[in-house]
Amino acid sequence: MKRRQAIVAGLVVGVLASAGVMAAAAGKAPVRGRVRSVGPAALDNGAGELLIAVVGGVFPSRQEAEAANETLVFGDLQGYFVVPVAQFQGFRQQVGEPGDFALVSAFRTEEGALAFADLAATFGNAATILPERVRSLGGLYAGLGQEADPDGTGPLLGPVAESLP
Repeated sequence: MKRRQAIVAGLVVGVLASAGVMAAAAGKAPVRGRVRSVGPAALDNGAGELLIAVVGGVFPSRQEAEAANETLVFGDLQGYFVVPVAQFQGFRQQVGEPGDFALVSAFRTEEGALAFADLAATFGNAATILPERVRSLGGLYAGLGQEADPDGTGPLLGPVAESLP
């Protein structure tokens, strides 16, 4: 009988000690210097930056662009964003198609644009990377923040040297 009580007491003490150690370790989590958010919540439109635009099509109206965008599949990811062509200086000249709205995903790095174009191709979607960077005049969110930061710390949420005028 005493042996059983000793075993139970030992187990209780062991479990409580383990719980105490885990609680103490959890309370000492490192404080991070920067808090990063991902995607549209950041509302980064890259105003004034020179961005790489990946284009899925140009359309005469917002409704036509949105209807076309609804048919595109990118798995669980957001693919293109419907934006006015006038949002990017130099866009209309490079696209060569008439239309006031486009399916666009904007990037600060060439690596991000190429990765997105490869993803689009995987799903059978058109993806044209414009040959020259376009200047964002601000406006609607077009996907900034979805590419990796070159320093490897998470999503790229700010300008890089190549995107600054």
